[in-house]
Amino acid sequence: MKHTKYMIYLLVALSSFSSCKKELDQQPTDLFSDANAFITMDDVQRGTNGAYGRYGAYASDIYASALTSDEARLGPDNSGQGALTYRYQYASDGTTGGDVIGAFYGYYSMIDQINRVLPKVPTVTATPAEEPRRNILKGQLLALRGIAHFGLLQSYCKNYDAADTRGIPVMLVSNPLAYPPRNTMAETITQIESDLTEAKTLLPAVTAADFKDTVMNRINIAAYQARIALYKRDYDAAIGFASEVINSGIKPLVSGPQFQAIWTDDTDNEVLFRIRYETSTAIGGLWTTTGDNVYIAPSDKLVNSYITNDIRLNAYIGQTINGAKRCVGKYYSSSRGGRVVDMKACRTAEMYLIRAEAYAKKASPDVTLGAADLNLLRSNRIAGYANQVFASATDLFNAVIEERFKELCFEGFRIFDLKRNNLPVQRLAADASAAWQTLPAGDYRFVFPIPNDELLANPQMVQNDGY
Repeated sequence: MKHTKYMIYLLVALSSFSSCKKELDQQPTDLFSDANAFITMDDVQRGTNGAYGRYGAYASDIYASALTSDEARLGPDNSGQGALTYRYQYASDGTTGGDVIGAFYGYYSMIDQINRVLPKVPTVTATPAEEPRRNILKGQLLALRGIAHFGLLQSYCKNYDAADTRGIPVMLVSNPLAYPPRNTMAETITQIESDLTEAKTLLPAVTAADFKDTVMNRINIAAYQARIALYKRDYDAAIGFASEVINSGIKPLVSGPQFQAIWTDDTDNEVLFRIRYETSTAIGGLWTTTGDNVYIAPSDKLVNSYITNDIRLNAYIGQTINGAKRCVGKYYSSSRGGRVVDMKACRTAEMYLIRAEAYAKKASPDVTLGAADLNLLRSNRIAGYANQVFASATDLFNAVIEERFKELCFEGFRIFDLKRNNLPVQRLAADASAAWQTLPAGDYRFVFPIPNDELLANPQMVQNDGY
């Protein structure tokens, strides 16, 4: 956003000094701009593909959530990677806060890409056969814009409060020279919901036969709507959207080898949306290098949470090739190579956990239905599992939060789960020194800082408390 302003001014100044007036007065005939970059529907498709690629910003959420929560620890080969973040010593500068401010740049870059492409969708030429793609591409772009704004809201704002004036700047047009203030949280969430709702009206229905987990569609949009409704504490809506996904039957829960194969990319079972990495170690290399240096490892607390007949123990907690070091198994290897593993941004298991939590927290809790969802998920993960009965909504809620810890580790949820439920981070002594074993509930560091570059470039931006 605004941090690009100074770069533009510098380029203009350099151009002025390095060119004579005659050259400046000439109109170049080979300029590449938005006007001539988008002429055909294929051009819009390429622009949309670029927006999908920029959702790699979600990797920043995954990394920051792991480092600031209790699901990870510094690995045996760590030489400073993520250490300041793990020790809660991050600030708004790039030196100490790089891990927690990266998503700010990534999501706004994604939003700007979307806002550059969207206006071109109705104007480019298309054959009659291509006409249906207009609505499809517009729907996909709107959905991506909605989830990008939500990523920012979740990381850089407090828990949802419609009256809170410090949401995030909502960007609906591409304008690198803008000075947008922070919208209210209510305005921010309204625009997010509007983008996702409109996107669903523009996209065709999908079935198991034509569902693709690498593009936005009605089913995975409903999954994001369920996630956002839970964040907003709209529990009836969360139940409705999660049920939309579950009842579609498109990506049912699996168990045994079918589940284990998800994490080596040998199957796309349960995956609702993912970023495909053909050769990149962008997500896998965050934890373990191709040379088996383990920078960030699963915490003892996480490992100890699994019982021996829980299939997730071996699927999620890996061992390096020589078996000497424990590593993050979710991103260790695929048939394409070591650490070349897709980023799973949304899965069916999350829908069952969203619905179970919403049943426990709604005004009139339904412990029976919530327990059914939780027990079904567990029965697909734990051999010989016997259904559990919960005496109260509170007992069910506590079990769901623990299950989210075990099921969704290293997928970008843990720190946000603790934050939205006003719970502390509590690490084991085996995982962290005393000074950073606990992050108290409500601590300002649950809300990540706005980058200094943004504050310097945009006089209307307001920093979060504590930084």
